[in-house]
Amino acid sequence: MQDGHVEKSSGFFSKLPGIAGSFLPNMTMSSDKTASTWTMLIYVLLIILFVVYVILASTFNTGCRLYRSNANSIKKLISLRRLGLGSSVDIIPHNDKSVCSEIVNKNAPYNSISSAKIALLQWRPLTVRLAGYLGGICSARDGVFDMAKGIQVALSLGARSFVFDIDYLDKSPCQPLLIHRDSGGIMRSLNTGSIQDGMASLKKMAFSANQDPVIIILYLRRIPSGQIQADNFLTAIASALDPISTYHLGLTEQGNFHSCGLESSLFTSDITTFQKKFIVLCNYDTTLLSQKQNPKDNLNFWVNARLWQHELSTALISSITPTNTGQIAPYAKIGSAKDFLTIPGSKSDAVSSFNRASSTIFTVALSPVDEVLTVSQMKILLNDLGIHCVPIDVIRLAETKDHVNTLKIIKKAPNINVVPDLTDATYKTDPLSFWTYAGWSRFNSA
Repeated sequence: MQDGHVEKSSGFFSKLPGIAGSFLPNMTMSSDKTASTWTMLIYVLLIILFVVYVILASTFNTGCRLYRSNANSIKKLISLRRLGLGSSVDIIPHNDKSVCSEIVNKNAPYNSISSAKIALLQWRPLTVRLAGYLGGICSARDGVFDMAKGIQVALSLGARSFVFDIDYLDKSPCQPLLIHRDSGGIMRSLNTGSIQDGMASLKKMAFSANQDPVIIILYLRRIPSGQIQADNFLTAIASALDPISTYHLGLTEQGNFHSCGLESSLFTSDITTFQKKFIVLCNYDTTLLSQKQNPKDNLNFWVNARLWQHELSTALISSITPTNTGQIAPYAKIGSAKDFLTIPGSKSDAVSSFNRASSTIFTVALSPVDEVLTVSQMKILLNDLGIHCVPIDVIRLAETKDHVNTLKIIKKAPNINVVPDLTDATYKTDPLSFWTYAGWSRFNSA
C-alpha cells in the first residue's frame, strides 16, 4: 500500500504543467547543494576545533598539568618553586620591623598611640592562608607543601599569623595532615604538609629578627567520625605542637593562658605583653576534651582561645566550628569573607562597632586559598568592618608585579610620621601593602 501511494504521488507531480512540473527537481538540486555546503563547513569547523584543542591540551600539559602526585614530579616542582621563590625573596627587603619594639622604644609614630590603644585587638596580623604551601606553577592549585621554605618566605614578607588547614586522608584517618582542598572538598595539593615540621620551622625562625607575637590558627576541616579515631587524631595534633613549647603562651605573670584559661582577657591585653609568644587559636571547642595523663597530649592544653562561627556567616566554614548557644561568651570568631562582604549597611555598622568599639571579639574572615581578594575588598573587611585577620596567599601575592611596584613606592616614600600611615594600603592594587611597614598593621583609630 505504501509503494502504491508513492507511485501515485510521483504520477501527480509528473502531470504538473510547465514550471510547476520542474519545481521538485530544482528544489532537490538546491537542497543537495546546500547540504553539501553545510557538510563542508561542519568539516572545516571540526578541523579548526581539533587544532585548537590540540594546542590548548599541549599548552596545558606542558604548563599547569605537567606535575602529578608522584614522588619524582613533586620533588621536581618543589625544587622549581624553591628556586623561583629564592630569586624573588632575595630582591625583596625583609619586612621584619617589630611593632612591639617600636612601641617600647617610643619611636614615631608609635609613640603617639595612647596606652589604651595598644591592645592586641587594635592590630591586624599579616596572615598566611594555608601555611607551608608554595602553590603551583600556574595557580594555587596543583601545588606543593614545603614547610621550611613556605614558613621562611612568609616570615620574610612580614607574616605574623599562620592558618594550618588540618585534615586527613581517608585511608589514614588518624593521621592529621595539611591539605589544600577546594570549597567542594576536592584535594588540590599534589602532596600533604606536616604540622610538626611547620611548628619546628616557626620555632626556629619566627623570633630571630622580630619579637612580635605570632598567631597560629589550627583550622580543622573535619575530624574522623569514630570516637577512638577522633581521639587519636586530636592527640596527634597536640603532639605535633611540641616544637613551639619554648615560646608557647602559657603560664605568665598575667596568669595561665593554657587551655583557654584567659581567653576573656587575651585580646584586650597589650600586644607588648606577648613578645616572642605563639598564640594558638582553634575552630574546635577543645574544652570538651577529656584530660590526659600528660597535659601536652591534650589539644586543649595548647589552645589559648576558641574560634566560634560568626553569626553573620554561613558559607565556607568547617562544620566542626562551634556555634554559640548563648551559654558561653565567645572572644574569637571566624566567618566567610564572602558573607562579610555582602552584609547590608545597617549590619555592617553593627559589625564594625562590635569588633572595634567594644574591643572584645577577635574576628577572622576566611576565603578559599585560590581566591584573591582585591584591595577594595580588603579595605571593606579591615577598615570598614573591623575584621582583625584576613588570611591571604601571601607567597603568591609577593610574586606579582603589583608587589614589585609597592616596593618601588616604599623606597621613594619618606619615613612614616603619623599613625594613619600604618592603616591603609600604600599601593592601590597590592593587598600586601596593608602591611608595608610591619607585619602588624593598625585599625584607623589613633
